[in-house]
Amino acid sequence: MKVAVMGLGLIGRERFRALCELREDGGLVSQIFVCDPHAKESRKEFEKLNALWCDSIAQIIESKPDLVIVATPHDIAVELVDSLLPQGIRILLEKPFGRSQAEAERLKSSMLFEDQITLGCNYRFFPGVSAMLQDARNGFFGKIVSVNMVLGHGGSPGMEKSWKLDPVKAGGGCLIDPGIHLLDLCHILSPGGIAPLSGRQWRGFWNTGIEEEVHLLLQGDDAMIIDLQVSIVRWRSKFQIEINGVDGYGVVEGRGRSYGPQRYRRGKRWGWRDAKNQEASEAEVCVSDCQESFRDELRTLLLTPKSTNILHPCSAQEALNAMRTYEECLRFL
Repeated sequence: MKVAVMGLGLIGRERFRALCELREDGGLVSQIFVCDPHAKESRKEFEKLNALWCDSIAQIIESKPDLVIVATPHDIAVELVDSLLPQGIRILLEKPFGRSQAEAERLKSSMLFEDQITLGCNYRFFPGVSAMLQDARNGFFGKIVSVNMVLGHGGSPGMEKSWKLDPVKAGGGCLIDPGIHLLDLCHILSPGGIAPLSGRQWRGFWNTGIEEEVHLLLQGDDAMIIDLQVSIVRWRSKFQIEINGVDGYGVVEGRGRSYGPQRYRRGKRWGWRDAKNQEASEAEVCVSDCQESFRDELRTLLLTPKSTNILHPCSAQEALNAMRTYEECLRFL
């Protein structure tokens, strides 16, 4: 397959690395095209890795790729997708699905076929998160009582000048990015829908007009309680998901790099009866650096038709559901 990457920032480069692995591992990818008008100084670097450089979206379209990965700032991404959709090209759009529900609905309505747009929500493919979601589906926890999710980091000096904290270019603050990842996972755990109940936001450090920390209380299927925290003013990076059910529980901590390795452990109700204590009764399911999530997501997208299996890339409809919940949450902030 021929795949193009538009945007060669942090995520675009991660996607490119994943494509190179798929090219070398079984030849799933035959050619890789790259395009970024703001990274022309990197052209030789990518050409040394056997990438074909394109100067414009027109050249990308002329190359007739089987898939285009759009990994640019959110405002530019919407414009690129608008240009690609009429060409009938499959698109992997890095989250979020536009900067608003209205943009998401417009993009979805412009699709020429059902799976023309897939969203890059790679948290689904973190090994610990994937295993936890599968346990939830298989009933390990029993009826889920509550879900707690925390995602926080502190960025870096000067970030206030970047597009990521620009309310127009990014579409919002920490709730849309990276918070949309958590809303996506919430919808998987509660396929019947999510209702925001209350929330609070804090802003005042970066001072660009966007929310910098958000706390939300939501309700899912069967009165499931969802407690969600997202922050870009946490100076110690943290990623944690806890599921508590009537039969058992699971805890995922870390997501690689500054967050530490991802560990997923789970336990059964009153496990202490058959062990030294409750902690001793727990099983460590997996430990990972989460570096292969982009590769695994792409491999699944390129190889596997969508099924009822929980480990599938995020569809346009699923992404639209997350964007609807996002805007409902904003009313409480």
